[in-house]
Amino acid sequence: MTAVFYCLSQPAGHAANEIIDVISVSAVFDQKVAVAFMGDGVWQLFDNTTIATGKNTVKFLAALPTFDVDEFLVERESLYRQNLFDRFHESRNAAKDSFLNHVKIKDRSVIRERMRAFDVIVTD
Repeated sequence: MTAVFYCLSQPAGHAANEIIDVISVSAVFDQKVAVAFMGDGVWQLFDNTTIATGKNTVKFLAALPTFDVDEFLVERESLYRQNLFDRFHESRNAAKDSFLNHVKIKDRSVIRERMRAFDVIVTD
């Protein structure tokens, strides 16, 4: 089974907590997993965002490649709408080992087309 997880909520919400837990469980059980960040979900990519339960979104996401999760997409339009496009590139360039170096910026239409290949789609 293959699953794509759409992160649509800011990291401070209950939905973001739940999607992080589900991604983790899926990855641990060797399912093919991809993660897409859209809308307010693009905020989950930045270090200063901590979920209400104390989970640091970026630290969790950075661990996913160790579970063979290697497809991370962020919607270009959402980065622009949230005024985060430049910050994304600055953060990526500031640290070569940054999790953001695993994330590919794609147009909404490209992400939607790619996600059609997955068996299960989960949103927060």
